Amino acid sequence: MLFSAVSRRPASLCRALSYIMVLTIFLSASGASPGHAHEGHDHGPPPPALPNTSKPRVAVHSDAYELVAVANGARLTLFLDQFADNAPVSDARIEILFGAHAFEAIPHSDGTYVAAITGLDRPGVHPLVFNINHPAGDDLLEGKLEIQSEDVVAGGLKVTPLAAIRDAPAYGISIGLAVLVGITMLMGGVLIGRLSVNRHGAVALVVFILALSSNDQSHAHEGHPPSPAPSAENLTGDAPRRLSDGSVFLPKPSQRLLTVRTQLAVKTEANRTVILPGRIIADPNRAGVVQSINGGRVAAPAGGFPRLGQRVRAGDILATVVPALPLADQSTLAEKARELEGQLLLNQQRLTRLNRLTTGNVPRSQIDDIELELTTTQRRLDSLRDSKVLPEVLVAPIDGVTSASRLVAGQVVQPQDILFQIVDPAGIWVEALAFDQREADAVVSATAQAGPGHRMTLAFEGRGRTLQQQAIVLQFSISDPPPDTVLGSPVTVFARKSAMLTGIVLPRDAVIRGSGGETIVWQHVDPERFVARQVRIEPFNGESVLITAGIEPGVRVVVHGAELLDQVR
Repeated sequence: MLFSAVSRRPASLCRALSYIMVLTIFLSASGASPGHAHEGHDHGPPPPALPNTSKPRVAVHSDAYELVAVANGARLTLFLDQFADNAPVSDARIEILFGAHAFEAIPHSDGTYVAAITGLDRPGVHPLVFNINHPAGDDLLEGKLEIQSEDVVAGGLKVTPLAAIRDAPAYGISIGLAVLVGITMLMGGVLIGRLSVNRHGAVALVVFILALSSNDQSHAHEGHPPSPAPSAENLTGDAPRRLSDGSVFLPKPSQRLLTVRTQLAVKTEANRTVILPGRIIADPNRAGVVQSINGGRVAAPAGGFPRLGQRVRAGDILATVVPALPLADQSTLAEKARELEGQLLLNQQRLTRLNRLTTGNVPRSQIDDIELELTTTQRRLDSLRDSKVLPEVLVAPIDGVTSASRLVAGQVVQPQDILFQIVDPAGIWVEALAFDQREADAVVSATAQAGPGHRMTLAFEGRGRTLQQQAIVLQFSISDPPPDTVLGSPVTVFARKSAMLTGIVLPRDAVIRGSGGETIVWQHVDPERFVARQVRIEPFNGESVLITAGIEPGVRVVVHGAELLDQVR
């Protein structure tokens, strides 16, 4: 009946069948491919989250130790660390109880322990008991290692060996759509005989064929081959990474490579601390300067000028200065010298005449007076001559080392120029500026920080009563000054006041700045997981800070490697 109807009414029927075929082609083109989300569309929820690691592992800890065991088939690699500070323990003896058998873990040079356990590679949940023997203390840890079957891959999807079932989502052809396509193909066969009568059927048939040919390549874009199916090895791994909740997964090998160390947070009471700018000065009673009173040309002593850092003793000759007299003074001295020479010559002539007279004619007292005057005149002349050539001797005022020297041979210096500075290395002070008088009055103790690892304990010596640079001057003595302390170098003074605060004292390296400028520390929540905590801090001393809010006592905080840990993405 269908064929007879086609023969009687060819044009209208062919046009209707052409429309049906076009509609079928549209449905097959839109529904045959899987639900790929193009730009601006959402085709369902995202795939499930990937697991954290590609290798089965178990992590256990006690108050003394933390242990992570990673399985690779029947081979079990152990990482043993101290629980409090995360320091590796490489000299322990570890015995693993698996079922009714005991296996000993062999220590390796990289600080790990390796054990070959028969039957550990079978799928299932395996209870393990770790017996740890160490001079610092023995412990017994228990954990469970889960080994998944081979058909479980990333995301929890099962993989079957049938290629047709695996590739079925690539075509996405439903049963109803397949029946509709078959009927359309049957009608297309009827239309083949009517192509010469109605051109609509030919067009529809060509479009249909093109659509079927392009449906197989629906997953490949122009110029790109189809992407291969992702494997479990590509989706998982043991590399450090930032998790979706903001925490950081850092496996034990990476922790040891970055030298991650932790510290238990302990609440304590500490004095409120203020930060003051300061500089290194010398103790006034244990330092001195060498200056010339008259000035002149400098000459080196017999042993040469003292070198910088050379130790000298009080009274040692450091240099000599030959006075340089002006021309007017030189003329005055020359005239005075000639006058004394004339008096000396006149007195000698008088003494000679008196000595020629007969004894008893001249009183002895007159002769004695002339001899005394002659001696005095000679001494005055000698003193005048010495004043022109006698150099000024510069000596060390105290015992110490030469900290400054600005002399070379032949240099002309002016009076009161500082030529040498002598300092006792054990007498070093710190001078700080307090811009608030209340802070100056409440200081009970202080420390100074001159650089990384240069913390100095200070003792309060006194304060000024006059403003200098709109601040009050505070002076502190250094209890045990470092030998490489340089006078005048800037320092940061942490002055503790009498007011008390309650918090957690941590090293400064534990506190870093987050991406938004907030102050954070990293908490070690799991053996291989770290979480950033925002905290509020107060200054404590040059090497530590006081955490007043943000973390609780008893947690483990990263004190070394926090900066590197924050870079993990």
